Amino acid sequence: MPIDEGVNVDVQFLILEVKKQAAASLSYIENPTPQKLTKIHSREDYINNLKNTLENKSYYNIHQHTGDKRQMNGFRALITIASNLERCADFFERIAEQITYAEDVKHFDDFNLRVYYKVVYQGLDIIYPALVENDLDLAQKICDYEQELDNLYASSFKVIRANLRQRKQVDDMLCLLFIIRYLERVGDSFLNIGEAILDIHVGEKMGIKQFRHLRKGLESQDIDISSANVEFKPVMNTRSGSRVAKINRLGPNKISVFYKEGERKKIDQEVEGLNLWHSLYPDMTPAVLWHNSRRQHSTIILEYIEGDELLEVLIKKRTRAEQCLKLLNKTLSEVWQSSIKAQATQATFVKQLLGRRADVKWVHDNLFDREENIDDLLAAAKKMEEGIQSPFSTILHGDLNIDNILFSKDAKKMHFIDVHRSTYGDYAQDVSVFLVSTFRVPVFSQDIRQQLDKANLQVFKNAQKFARKNQDNTFEARLALGLFRSLITSTRFLFDKNFSEKMFERAILILQQVLARQDRLDKFKLKKELFLHG
Repeated sequence: MPIDEGVNVDVQFLILEVKKQAAASLSYIENPTPQKLTKIHSREDYINNLKNTLENKSYYNIHQHTGDKRQMNGFRALITIASNLERCADFFERIAEQITYAEDVKHFDDFNLRVYYKVVYQGLDIIYPALVENDLDLAQKICDYEQELDNLYASSFKVIRANLRQRKQVDDMLCLLFIIRYLERVGDSFLNIGEAILDIHVGEKMGIKQFRHLRKGLESQDIDISSANVEFKPVMNTRSGSRVAKINRLGPNKISVFYKEGERKKIDQEVEGLNLWHSLYPDMTPAVLWHNSRRQHSTIILEYIEGDELLEVLIKKRTRAEQCLKLLNKTLSEVWQSSIKAQATQATFVKQLLGRRADVKWVHDNLFDREENIDDLLAAAKKMEEGIQSPFSTILHGDLNIDNILFSKDAKKMHFIDVHRSTYGDYAQDVSVFLVSTFRVPVFSQDIRQQLDKANLQVFKNAQKFARKNQDNTFEARLALGLFRSLITSTRFLFDKNFSEKMFERAILILQQVLARQDRLDKFKLKKELFLHG
């Protein structure tokens, strides 16, 4: 990372002074004298001043270098590095102070604390070259020293615990326990420093494990993340808990890929969903370029599909709206028809709602109290639902939100994304999710609402036509249950109390209407006013 000369010098001096502080604490452990402790205390003030100076210069440069993102990332990393270096110095000072409680420092000889300090020196020595040379291998090595110090700590801890159980040198063992704990925490700071250097290349906080898998996945696509021609663009505001980004390799051989890392179960389910779609409709979803699954997390690199979300089309690019809606409905009909399996299925909407009831209450604790007989209604709905099925199964998106549907710039191609819930089931579930995803959009402009209502009405009529064609007589009753479920569960994403209450009330109204016709659900007709704003 190119940095100005003043900052360059400050970084080198800060590292040097921390290393001096480390050496001083080791010297004090081996041969404590009052003069050594005084010098350690006095050096701490200088280190604090260096840290503050470096932070102030970094903040100043962040505001000055508005055009170069990697340069700005570098100065952000310097703030983290300076803070953690100063924290290391604090630990060395605390170690020296801890020695004042020891009865005989010779009791520490068997623990060979010099091994800890050797790791510390190695880590400090490579921070500066890792930073200025954009050396990802060195940055990862800094992170690795955290594990080395953890291992040393675990080994020493076992011996200390055994000695304490035998009542051997109790005071000195307690003193030593604090010392090795401070040294172990130096490793935590090394991890923060190494990750901060790695984060220069991605522009956001990322753990060493995630970075290693990201780098490995990109290398499989011939993308070197350390290159200045690679840009990492995080996708913000995802509710999935996954880390998501678009990664571009610029230049003559430019390429874009989509990166996602998160909970293993969810990511692996998405891979299964993508494979399912590709087995039937190869061009409908992104291709999986690379996939790695570990114990708790998984990483995928996907084909990046350029396009606009349907929501953006409806709000900002309305000249294409009609064409996109026609393509959406045509595609849904063709997918449902061509994937039909003569196997009845139940969507279990009420069960899904009950499974998310606690999550809704965390956001709106009194929402369910607005209906006095809510438990009776839920019990009746569950019983009714158990008696109706879709007469066939079709492939489902599983989360057919309006922002999971992409259209090409010419509106001639459509793609699905986020297919981690894709499976075979009741198509009424996809329809209900779509209708509620437009209904809950936090936009109250009458003009925009008309556009969203138009989309809902067209999707509903298209699904209604498909149901009639395939003699599905209870589609609208099942859709009503799906709307009931989605209207309520969607409130967990909204902090607007009034709007959430309106959605809840509408859900109850829908449920009451379908329950009133439960003796002839094949004759139930869903009123369009229930999923439109009007």
